[in-house]
Amino acid sequence: MDVREIRIILYGVGAMGSLIAKALLEKEGIEIVAAVDIGKPLGKDLGEAIGLDRKLGLEVMEPERVLSRIEADLVVHATASYLRITYPQLRACIESGLNIVSTCEELAYPYYKYPGLSMELDGLAKKHCVTVLGSGINPGYLMDTLPIFMTGLCQSVQSIRVVRMMDSSKRRIPYQAKIGTGLSPEEFQRRIEEKAITGHVGLVESVAMIAAALGWRLTNIRELPPEPIIAHREIPTPYVVVKPGQVAGLKSVAKGFMDNEEVITLEFISYAGAEEEYDGVFIKGIQNVEMKILGGVHGDLGTVGVIINSIPKVLNAPPGLLTMKDLPIPSATPKDLRLCLRGDWAEAKGRAFKA
Repeated sequence: MDVREIRIILYGVGAMGSLIAKALLEKEGIEIVAAVDIGKPLGKDLGEAIGLDRKLGLEVMEPERVLSRIEADLVVHATASYLRITYPQLRACIESGLNIVSTCEELAYPYYKYPGLSMELDGLAKKHCVTVLGSGINPGYLMDTLPIFMTGLCQSVQSIRVVRMMDSSKRRIPYQAKIGTGLSPEEFQRRIEEKAITGHVGLVESVAMIAAALGWRLTNIRELPPEPIIAHREIPTPYVVVKPGQVAGLKSVAKGFMDNEEVITLEFISYAGAEEEYDGVFIKGIQNVEMKILGGVHGDLGTVGVIINSIPKVLNAPPGLLTMKDLPIPSATPKDLRLCLRGDWAEAKGRAFKA
């Protein structure tokens, strides 16, 4: 086989897709062969669409003009959080013979909520000899893959608690708006009822992935309604100045139960002015294990890292719909992504790679 670059199509060049695209341009062994979207970036040069000061010579086009017409190895998919929205997009990519790494939160572990759609995607991916993965910082890493990895120290596990504590004032303005920053408690509650504020998407998927990795048969997974966190002082942010009594952010919680006993607890807490930021994993068992990442992991930077580092894992993986628990331990990749390709499944998929 000839050694060549990995050919990638970008599907979605919004805020997160643009960050991923910029990082991919810094890697060697990668060729971005096309970019697609369905919104404002259409018709623009990719460089302009992602905020560069130079053109890249690629026009952002509609998916139907690209997927079955341009030869590529993998789609980096970054459009929406919900599987029912992204399913037609994913299906079109699979039927075009393209492997997928997606930021879709519900795709990180879709088997619990969408067993039928999951079986369809898995069967379709195997039929077309491609691999599909949903991942990101969370779900995809901090609140599922990382605690699963840490249980490797334990002879047995009784319970797992994961906490993600973030100062949301450091995040993008759309994110601050998404969690209700600056709203009154009444407006926050109204938007919860209208499902304009949904809390953190992916907690249920993370609970289900942890349980599947440990072989636990949960009797119930319960996601609690998001709770507002009320400011007790004035908090300036790049988005809005939060006044005392207004909403500074929110807390989302999901729990997994076995025989009415709470065995998995995930807490996502994000609000402006959080005094302590950390990502923590607390495992009770033989032995107890506790870990804190002081300062926390930057969500956008972490998502970009997980998505890019997953590309060679997916290209080396057997066909089907996989999750992070099915792949080798996540790791940073070298500057040249081709160095990570083993050539076994890549060759079976008809790709001209060589390690």
